[in-house]
Amino acid sequence: MSDNVNRISTLRKKDFPITDHNHGKARVRVLKVDKSSSVHKVYEYTVQTKVWSPKYELAFSKEDNTDLVATDTQKNTVYVVAKRTKANSPEQFGLDLCLQFMNEYNVLTAAEATVEMCQWERAIVDGERHDHGFEKHSPEVQVAVVKIERKSDDDDSATGDCYTTSVTSFIQKMTILKTTQSGFEGYLKDKYTLLPETTERCVATELDCTWTYTLDQDGMTASFSELDYVDIRSRIRELLIKGIFGPAKGGVYSASLQATIYDAACLILEDEKLACVHSVKLYTPNLHYLPMKSLEMLGETFEDDVFIPTSEPSGTITCTVCRE
Repeated sequence: MSDNVNRISTLRKKDFPITDHNHGKARVRVLKVDKSSSVHKVYEYTVQTKVWSPKYELAFSKEDNTDLVATDTQKNTVYVVAKRTKANSPEQFGLDLCLQFMNEYNVLTAAEATVEMCQWERAIVDGERHDHGFEKHSPEVQVAVVKIERKSDDDDSATGDCYTTSVTSFIQKMTILKTTQSGFEGYLKDKYTLLPETTERCVATELDCTWTYTLDQDGMTASFSELDYVDIRSRIRELLIKGIFGPAKGGVYSASLQATIYDAACLILEDEKLACVHSVKLYTPNLHYLPMKSLEMLGETFEDDVFIPTSEPSGTITCTVCRE
């Protein structure tokens, strides 16, 4: 007789409704090297997958794993898609991965992939970019969250597409520092306020930018796979830099970080090349550089030139701007 015949697998006396459930694999890391030419390209991804199916409720409540796509299977699928894909962005990799899940497993009603891509830059040797040598300079990462859902049988969409797709893109850990042309005045002051007003300060942040897409442009519906995510991300980053710093000569004054990030978000939405962008969210935790005014006690003059870096505690400022 098996030792497991009399095992106890449940302790509950009553079943309660499951309001939400999914399962997936996190921290799946993969490096894809494109050797299609003598000048190699590298894409390093960290992937999290999630899948949904009403049938999988039974795995929780009835100990029934029938047709369940195991998390190990999901992990292995990441590597198979990495081998097959021509993706050059986290968005396209996420689309290819989710489509693989949905096409392979009819039991699934939805699949989601969160894809982070770190930035490797081609090394410079004697003034030339190396063919296969790379180096990493910045903690900044590119991120995309892609979700593909299966349409219901009674959905008679004119496109004939059996899926609905959503894509959200991110730039994370974009670290910036502005050494002048920044101030903060006119805020509420009471018995708890110690912060002095200023029209001259350093302002710095580790910025996260999130944007969503609209495919209905001028009455024409495009596919998410038709968007050039590399160009979109590059243009958004360019406009963030412009909106925060202003012109290279002279810059632009920042009355507050709130006003500055709103200005930058509006620059993105008004850009003709970014008509596909529907909304922009900016999250800007402060990286404080405190003026070392006690230099005067040490016989030196403070001239807005020596600061003490500190990141804790940190102010957090968030703004979401969207098209009407």
